[in-house]
Amino acid sequence: MKRVGILALVATAAIGATPVNGMAQGTEEDVLGVVDALFDAMRAADSAAVRRLFHPELETLGSSGVREGLPIVRYGTVEGFIGSVGDHEPGALDERIGEPWIRVDDNLVTVFTPYEFYYKGNLSHCGVNVFHIARSEAEWLIVGLIDTRRREGCEEWLQ
Repeated sequence: MKRVGILALVATAAIGATPVNGMAQGTEEDVLGVVDALFDAMRAADSAAVRRLFHPELETLGSSGVREGLPIVRYGTVEGFIGSVGDHEPGALDERIGEPWIRVDDNLVTVFTPYEFYYKGNLSHCGVNVFHIARSEAEWLIVGLIDTRRREGCEEWLQ
């Protein structure tokens, strides 16, 4: 039943995934470059590269899931996330994303993308990332990030 709800949300997001106000295709490419750079930096265990992608005033990241049958939202600090990336060996963290859905309005972009997360080559979990990315002067930075996490049904998640 969870998958049906998520698929309905994905379908709703996909219907409205076109840029607003005729934003140039370059905006979407620039923003997806930020998303790709995050996962490349995670794979490289490069915490300095991860830090450069987040707005300096962003303090927390969220994760939504289910614990003991009840929905929960948990928060962690950006600094904690950055530190944990640097604590791993290169290649240990491998997040693979599916086709993104993108919403653009002026200098604010939301990117919704399914993912599978591999730890040391083994599938750990899957879910959806929701990025809020904003242009700050001449660069795009992550200003918000939350994800869902599940351990079941991941094998076909990105297919």
